[in-house]
Amino acid sequence: MRIRLKELRAETADVMSFIFDLGGQRLDYRPGQILHFELDALAFPDERGNRRHFTISSSPTEEGIVMFTTRMRGSGFKETLRQAPAGYELTCDSLEGEFIMGEGDKSLRHVFIAAGIGITPYRSMLRYSADMKERLNAFMLSFNRSSADIVFHRELEEIERQVPGFSLVNVLTEPERGWQGEQGKLDEALLSRLLPETDGTVFWASGPTGMVGACRELLGKIGIKEHSIRTDRFMGY
Repeated sequence: MRIRLKELRAETADVMSFIFDLGGQRLDYRPGQILHFELDALAFPDERGNRRHFTISSSPTEEGIVMFTTRMRGSGFKETLRQAPAGYELTCDSLEGEFIMGEGDKSLRHVFIAAGIGITPYRSMLRYSADMKERLNAFMLSFNRSSADIVFHRELEEIERQVPGFSLVNVLTEPERGWQGEQGKLDEALLSRLLPETDGTVFWASGPTGMVGACRELLGKIGIKEHSIRTDRFMGY
């Protein structure tokens, strides 16, 4: 499918959303899925080439567009897009990914754990629930260094007000002076304090590979069964 760059949006100092116009075409995806993007040519060198996959951060309810959100770290692929003019054309294809919520999951209790840019699949899921006016029994723990690093900060706070049953806790590992919220790292003490009851809960973990592996290990340690853990690893970004 050929799509066109519509808008660039800075989410934090080093995170950017790329929004693409579908040109009237239909892209049937589910919140949490991954999409492949391919550039016709690179304007900047990139040893990994002109093709990437990103978790979709937009919701299917946001008609006519698709969006991915990523950390900018010297990638020639991303820099080509960042400096491209509006209307720049590229290809997207090959939807994939199982980090999705089925209809049968809606009645369950969920804990969403995100580290940094790992927030993107949850933004898609939560935007969808807000737009569809769904109730969602979900508790989110979002880990970042400082409040300036929280991606979709204000939007997710607004979604918390819009979606019955959803609650959000931002946790900072290097909080700035004056921060009144949670601070620390993801460990057994924090989980036991914020989540005293875990029976019947589905745990989701999204973020860098190391964080997701450590989270899976921690969840196993506190007795969460493998079938109740879902993960999305962000590799190489």
